[in-house]
Amino acid sequence: MDKIAIISDIHSNIVALNSVLKDIESRNINKIYCLGDIVLKGSSPCESLDLIRQKCDIVIKGNCDDYAVNLNYNHVIWYRNKLGSERIEYLDNLPMYKDLYISGSLVRLFHATKNDLNKRTLDTALLEEKLSLFEDENNIIPDIIFYGDIHKQYLEKIKNKTIVNVGSIGNTLEISNTVSNEDDMNEMTQAHYCIVEGNLNSKKHSSLSITFVRVPYNIEEELNLAKNNKIPDYNQYETELLKAKYRGKAEKILEELKNNK
Repeated sequence: MDKIAIISDIHSNIVALNSVLKDIESRNINKIYCLGDIVLKGSSPCESLDLIRQKCDIVIKGNCDDYAVNLNYNHVIWYRNKLGSERIEYLDNLPMYKDLYISGSLVRLFHATKNDLNKRTLDTALLEEKLSLFEDENNIIPDIIFYGDIHKQYLEKIKNKTIVNVGSIGNTLEISNTVSNEDDMNEMTQAHYCIVEGNLNSKKHSSLSITFVRVPYNIEEELNLAKNNKIPDYNQYETELLKAKYRGKAEKILEELKNNK
């Protein structure tokens, strides 16, 4: 039986990424798949991307990876200049999705949807919207989908399908009105990933399990790196890491994308 780690949304947070990779190594995991959003936001875009390229067997493109290539926005330009032309070319050539079989189930990996990096499907979305994630123009319908983008872990059975969001390694966003003390906040700001156990590349139905993992990491160390590296929008990044509260900038970026078309 194979053990596969599925990770997503690193967002240049090298401290969180190193902590998760250390946890993965301790569990004797065979393969690592990354669902994108490797860059932007955090302290160390080059180091994070280089490590993902070194460690991951499959890497999917995220919306922020696409922004790094194509969007002329001040925050993005800073990261593009740091990354350099070779890394930018790598991000540009990443696939949008990947299909594979695990224990007889057709599994589809993508960042947000199969064909649209900027279509966001929250855990609170309507049933019809979630079912649309399984749609395929070639009528190749997956049994299980794994995605990232929303920075919040959840698993839901929908009819005979399974939808899994693996959460975020570097930018967890699970703010809730139920948070009442520091212990709750510490839980919500940990790095996320998931583990799939099953028989990789097998069309024969057999045992398959999905486990959510949360890994504590040194947030202050990451923030110190970010401050020393003089990242753009540091204050918003600090709030996201310490409070798991979304800064809401994606909507402005999407509006700029529409205006550039």
